[in-house]
Amino acid sequence: MSEYRKIVVATLMAACGFTAQSAWASADHMVVAMPQLPPTVEPQGINNNAIDRVVASIYETLIHANQQTGALEPGLAESWKRVSPETVEFKLRKGVKFHDGTDFTADDVVFSFGPERFSGEKAPGRAAAWEFLGGLKEVKKVDDYTVRVTMKTADPLIERRFSARMSEIISEDGYKAAGSWENWIKKPSGTGPYKIESFKTSNRLDLSRFDGYWNQKAPATKLSFVEVPELSARVAGLRSGEFDLITEVPPDQIKPLSSDGRVDVVGGPIDNIYGLIFDNKSSKVMQSKELRLAILHAIDRELLVQALFAGKTTTADSFQSKTFGDLYIPELNQKLYDPEKAKALIKASGYKGEPIVWRIQTGYYTLEMTVSQAIAAMLKNVGLNIEIQVKENWSQVEAAGADRMINNASFSAYFPDPASQLWRRLKPGTSWDTMGFLDTSSPDYKRFAELGKILETSTDPAARKEAWKGMLEAFMKDPMACPLYALPMIYAKQKNVNWTPGMEGRLDLGAGNLSFE
Repeated sequence: MSEYRKIVVATLMAACGFTAQSAWASADHMVVAMPQLPPTVEPQGINNNAIDRVVASIYETLIHANQQTGALEPGLAESWKRVSPETVEFKLRKGVKFHDGTDFTADDVVFSFGPERFSGEKAPGRAAAWEFLGGLKEVKKVDDYTVRVTMKTADPLIERRFSARMSEIISEDGYKAAGSWENWIKKPSGTGPYKIESFKTSNRLDLSRFDGYWNQKAPATKLSFVEVPELSARVAGLRSGEFDLITEVPPDQIKPLSSDGRVDVVGGPIDNIYGLIFDNKSSKVMQSKELRLAILHAIDRELLVQALFAGKTTTADSFQSKTFGDLYIPELNQKLYDPEKAKALIKASGYKGEPIVWRIQTGYYTLEMTVSQAIAAMLKNVGLNIEIQVKENWSQVEAAGADRMINNASFSAYFPDPASQLWRRLKPGTSWDTMGFLDTSSPDYKRFAELGKILETSTDPAARKEAWKGMLEAFMKDPMACPLYALPMIYAKQKNVNWTPGMEGRLDLGAGNLSFE
């Protein structure tokens, strides 16, 4: 910032009542404050909202998905072509360096999806990445800068899969030099615009501009992600200039932050439906599909969106997004709220007032406790005995037991297709299945799974749409989860930070989407 600008800014800040502590964001060091940091920054190490925020700064995928439009663009692959319904060939970009100084080649792509990291039965990345890439058969090197990706069956979404989470490319040499997964995850190496300087789990992640980056250089010299669980602390830090960007801003803070002359509030709904997951297998109470349907009909989603989120998001009466394009089926997105229908279903279920335990991890989602209490009141209004249990972490939330009945959950669409959302989360073999939430013996679930295979493997758009329609119909006969609303992702930033949030929760802080005035 020029001396002239500094003087003008200081004068304006004084006129507006800002203290001398306040400071504008600087390209020298950008600081992002978020409620939680991930326990690891290895992309296949975990699947949660926290790691989504940071991975795009460190790693890249073969294909780049534009966060504003969803369009597929060249990434680490300069071009690609379909060889067959099962296979895509990628021509890799030359001259790309990893943060460890090694050259990016086809060997790194093969290794990133190979048995040591992902495809082996006991590979450490398998658990988190399987639901994204479980259909992968082989990644084969053709030459140093050409690879062929082959799926086990025909797959209309190969290109999308290799633009999304879990397909980030890592350094083979870096991994092997580390000697073990445990050593590797302390400081993994990608090809992104920023490299890791230090990572203190659940505290601070410090990155620096990678001067060897093949594309436009990162706009910030240093980039730090800091864990600040308390909203008041994030807001105070933003106002003082300690933070340049804060995440997970609740709606009641939009107006006061917007009135701050140095702050912009940005964001809105993302392609992630917030809802509930039912344990309809191990919980006797939740085995009743009538009772689960009653929960879907008992919740006034419009009231939640208007009263708690100030209309800054949209209701979800099904697990659909308009970004699905031709696969969006409006007639199956009709308003669910009907408390009298809910009461009739409860009566038909034979429910006798047993406690229904709802586990939450407060603070993970925006207004999580407030939303849960509001919904609990709606459920009690139709005759359900709801008991909210607050847990410290996801392990406790998801722990098996007779009292695991309802958990909060999000259904992210990592690319604009239903196969990446409801099917990805509820198909056989995914985490909720292996943890014992889903009664896969149910006739309606079997129908859902049968049609899901068509959705995932057919290259016929009409067949995919018909399958998706049938899946939604089967789901509504025997619901495994309850949609509520599109997850709102609201941010606040220093006004001189030019940055636009995308359709997902990941933060694009590269040169194409970030600059400083």
